[in-house]
Parts: sequence; C-alpha cells; structure tokens
Amino acid sequence: MAVSKRWHIALSSTESSKPVNLSLPKKMGLTLLILAISLLLLFAGSIYYIIQNNNKIVKAKQILNENKQLKNKIYSLSSQIDSVMAKIKLMEEWEDKIRSDKNFKTINKEIRKMGIGGLPHVDTTFTTQDEKLSLDYSLTLNKLIQLSSKTSFNYKTHEELLDQVNLKKLLYRNTPSIYPTYGRITDAYGWRIHPISKKKSFHRGLDFGNIKGIPIYATADGVVKATGRLNLFGKYVAIGHKFGYQTNFAHLDKIYVKKGDKVKRGQIIAELGNTGRSTGAHLHYEVLRYNKYRNPYKYLNKLEDDIILSHK
Repeated sequence: MAVSKRWHIALSSTESSKPVNLSLPKKMGLTLLILAISLLLLFAGSIYYIIQNNNKIVKAKQILNENKQLKNKIYSLSSQIDSVMAKIKLMEEWEDKIRSDKNFKTINKEIRKMGIGGLPHVDTTFTTQDEKLSLDYSLTLNKLIQLSSKTSFNYKTHEELLDQVNLKKLLYRNTPSIYPTYGRITDAYGWRIHPISKKKSFHRGLDFGNIKGIPIYATADGVVKATGRLNLFGKYVAIGHKFGYQTNFAHLDKIYVKKGDKVKRGQIIAELGNTGRSTGAHLHYEVLRYNKYRNPYKYLNKLEDDIILSHK
C-alpha cells in the first residue's frame, strides 16, 4: 500500500457545518510552512528592531537635551565668573586707593597680571562630541583657573594691607602725638639760659605753663615705668611705649597711676603742679626714642598718616 505524500487540511467554521478540505503536496506544504515561519520571524525581528531604534532615538534626544542644558550651564557659569572678576577688579581699585591714602606701597599693575598668568589650559573631554562645547568648556575652565589664581594673589595682598593698617594703628596709638596738657609753651626744647642757675644749659623738653591742678594726659598707649619724686623733677611719671618711645612728665602735683599700670592715649595720669626745681606751676614734658631725647614739639597734634615707622 503506497504512503500518502500529500497534506490534507480541513477548514471549518462555526457558521457552516460543512468543512472545506484542502489537499497539498507534502513539499509544497513544507515550503509554505517554512515561508510562514520565516515571515513570522521577520515580523518579530522588525518589531524588535523598531523598539530598539525607538529606545535609541529617545536616548539620543535625551543626550541632545542634556547637551543643550550643559551648554547653557557653562554659559551661565562663565557669566558668573565674569561678574566675580569685575567685583574683584573693583576691590583692587579700593585696595589701591587705601594704599595711596595711607602712603603704603602700591601693587604694580603688571605684578597683578602676573598673579593670573600661565599657559592656557586645554581640556579635550568633549572634543569628539561637540567642538563648540569643548571650546566653551575650555574657555570657562581657564576663567575659573584665573579666578582662583587672582583670588589667591589678592588674598595675600589684602592680608598684607590689613597687617600694615593694623601696624599703622598700633604705631599711632604708641607714638606720643597729642598735647600732654592745656597751657602756653613757656620754654622750648634746646639751648637756653636756665631761669634759676642763669647758666646756659640744654633743655630736654617742653614746658607748659598753667594753673596748678589741671589734668595731665598720657600722650600715647603704654605702661608706666616709674613714678615718684626727684630733686629736679619733683613728682614725676615715666611711661614706656612700643617702638622705642618713652615720655616723662615732671613737676606734678597729684599722680593717679603707679608703676606697671597700662595707660591709654588721652588718659588722665596726673595733675599739673610746682614740685621740684621750678619757678612756677608748669609741666616739664620729655619725649625719648631709643633712649635719645627728641623735640616734643615735633610730636604735637600728629595725625595717623603723619606717623611713619622708622628706627631713627
């Protein structure tokens, strides 16, 4: 008995009770089956490809959007750096004005430029992705590097300026620079005929004549070195100050300080009197620097900017 080499297919429908019978050669059936499977695989592959491509498109759009946001942020950062640099420039002008007003050494403009010098930095992070983005990023990065260098340089100059300002204030507070009392200068610093001995002698201070009991003021911040009574000076006070200064006050009546007391410029330390070798109520006032007598008149009513630091 011969084996059938045909495929028999029966198609039925619920609307028809009579099935439709198809008969195909086996080879044709296999071919159709393979074709159907191939079409099914092709369809499935197309669906997968479309889905994958769609994901890539979505991701690409996301990257483009992020790229745009990055460009905007770099631009914004660059603008902010420009704004900070402008403020630093203004601060430099303020510093220069302070240095000029206080007679401090000014910072040369070329030296300031050296504070932000150096070769430009080139970053290649985005070169393969976006040439313009890479350029903008490198420019912004260089601005940031310059800002950092400028900030460091200005921090040092501001710190130096602050030290100079503080030193100048300290110098002013410790330099005899105000009148020690009210009154008329009755005898100047220098050679004179002594009012008692009638001999030529060197007068090492200034004499201020006035009535007994008016206040005597410390002419600078300092520490009381000595108080007491001497034959020539009578009651006296000696005050030591920083930067090599010392002030002496003689012929006093009452003394309000004692050895070791810290005194402030303008503080009342005694009352004018007529003690010791004196022809009348007055204050004998002396200024010394590094144990050398100076003309007190040159120190009266001095402003802060009039006083300079020296070792002479």
